[in-house]
Amino acid sequence: MAIIKPTSKGSSGGGNFYGICDIEVLGFNDKSSNFEWADIYLEVIVKQKGSDYTKTIRLAGSLERDPDGSVKGGSVLNRLYHFFDVLGCSCGINAQGKWETEDGQPIDDIAKYLTDKHSIGFNSEPTNFPYLAYVYKEKPKQVGGKVFTRVHHKINVNTEEGRRKLADDIKWFKDKGFIKEASLEQSSHASKEELDEVFGNDTLGNM
Repeated sequence: MAIIKPTSKGSSGGGNFYGICDIEVLGFNDKSSNFEWADIYLEVIVKQKGSDYTKTIRLAGSLERDPDGSVKGGSVLNRLYHFFDVLGCSCGINAQGKWETEDGQPIDDIAKYLTDKHSIGFNSEPTNFPYLAYVYKEKPKQVGGKVFTRVHHKINVNTEEGRRKLADDIKWFKDKGFIKEASLEQSSHASKEELDEVFGNDTLGNM
């Protein structure tokens, strides 16, 4: 009898858990009150096609302000609004640094607002994966450090054009050194706890 061995169905990222992957958004958490430096700290909980586990994308950073305290910008807004554009979300941050809808209505609980309007819900199981995200192993900052799986914040719609555009964006991030990847073999002898970190819930997403 022939020996049966599993075959990889993955993308160029080295398996179906890495590279450009199909995802769905399950919900949002607002962690900004936990960090003094973060005016915005959204955790986006996503489910990856073919995986039993959730992963987390992080959208976090501080806002730039004028001397009078009004918001004038901040790189986190670029990341945030790109993400929102892909989701079809039109809410945002006003000059006082507060969340509001496109027509100026205040949003008291941004995580609930986004979860209700732009996700399938934490307790739902995806049947469709309308978005694409880049999943990779982050190179440790120190030799011998732990390798963690990250989901980059730059997502796109799950179309042929969306995939091409995301591939171009990720290449730019790599070329500029903003994405530093570990080899897929680096955690091949990881402990169960480390594997849970790699394939399970990742609390830090990539900046």
